[in-house]
Amino acid sequence: MALTSDKIKEYILFQTNRNIVHFYKKYLHIVEDLAKDHDIMLLKVQKETSSEFSENVNYLTAEKYHYIRKKILDGGNEIFRELEKSLDKVDVKLK
Repeated sequence: MALTSDKIKEYILFQTNRNIVHFYKKYLHIVEDLAKDHDIMLLKVQKETSSEFSENVNYLTAEKYHYIRKKILDGGNEIFRELEKSLDKVDVKLK
């Protein structure tokens, strides 16, 4: 059974999308780890100083965390869209 160009592209897009998702999930896990470490550091700072000082040095707020998370997801989605657009311009054939 011969595969059509559309089926080949569909397979390439599916496999590539899986890899992109896997890649940005790793980045999301890294950001989660950083956020946990940051929270631990803030607790240490609070014990040594004050709650107010700890709040003032908190650079990884919930808003910042969600912004970073969104940028990672947007980046992965943008890569997939660009690949999809590029594959629309080619005709793929297998021997």
